[in-house]
Amino acid sequence: MRKPILITLSVVFVVVLSFFMFSKKSERVDIVVSIKPIHSLVCALTKGVTTPVLLLDGSVSPHHAQLQPSQVQKLKSAKFVVWIGPVYEQMLTKHVKELQAAVVTLQESSEIKLKPLRNGALWDQHACCNHDHAHYHDHDHHHHDSHGANIDGHIWLSPIMMLCVVDVVLKELQKLYPNHQELLNKNAQAYKERLQLLHQQLLHKMNPSKGSTYIIQHDGNQYFDALYGVKTIATLSIDPNIPPSAGHILKIRKALKKKKIHPKCLYAEKQINVALAKTYADSLKISFAVVDYLGTAIEEGESAYEALMHAYVDEFLKGLK
Repeated sequence: MRKPILITLSVVFVVVLSFFMFSKKSERVDIVVSIKPIHSLVCALTKGVTTPVLLLDGSVSPHHAQLQPSQVQKLKSAKFVVWIGPVYEQMLTKHVKELQAAVVTLQESSEIKLKPLRNGALWDQHACCNHDHAHYHDHDHHHHDSHGANIDGHIWLSPIMMLCVVDVVLKELQKLYPNHQELLNKNAQAYKERLQLLHQQLLHKMNPSKGSTYIIQHDGNQYFDALYGVKTIATLSIDPNIPPSAGHILKIRKALKKKKIHPKCLYAEKQINVALAKTYADSLKISFAVVDYLGTAIEEGESAYEALMHAYVDEFLKGLK
């Protein structure tokens, strides 16, 4: 009699275990957020309500990264998804279209004023960084398409832009959690105060470097430039995953030789080809530094955005010394 009993107990154990594993797999998460800086903001807004899940850790550029099956499952299990949109996380587009969840696509909000990408090889040194459009020395810039493919999505590099993001996300969270209105509003107000403080702290750090010009791997810094008084004078490439042409580098080299531009540094981006950027900096004989838009080494959570921006500015300033 012992053998049938053992077999029965084993079968029951396997069934219970399978049910538990299936339940965990199919369990829905409340909120999934695409990138760390926006995830940090959503964490702050939902403190005491829920714990948002981060989709991308920042180790690879979201422009063209491919999702792992586990990441696809996170998206599918979400009730609510926040992302910037195809202008930044292009590879998420097809997955987001298939979701049943409520989705906040930040690039579609009229409250967030996005800027067009600057696609010329060299940008007029006299163009004020507060203007909406830089002047170009060549004519390879593109028109915007219907999906905003030539719009700059790096909105988190301005704490002032993030104030607008708070308002946009808060409206949708209030619909998702109608019984937590008071707490959501309280969290939003507290986070806005933190963003204002962060902006003042970064202004203080950046003030001595106002007017400095620099080169970066691709155009992602114009919100940062406009806010803190520095200027991107050129980029190595339009698409961060396509190396610059020899002709493009030659234009930069000639402008440097003729002293038409005076960049203090060439910045590599941690998620792109750092070694290649270092080669160009050495050949152009200018200072070199690496910046991390996404705070790869910073622990995710409600304080991550402030830590990310302080680290970004600190690394940026090292390149100007």
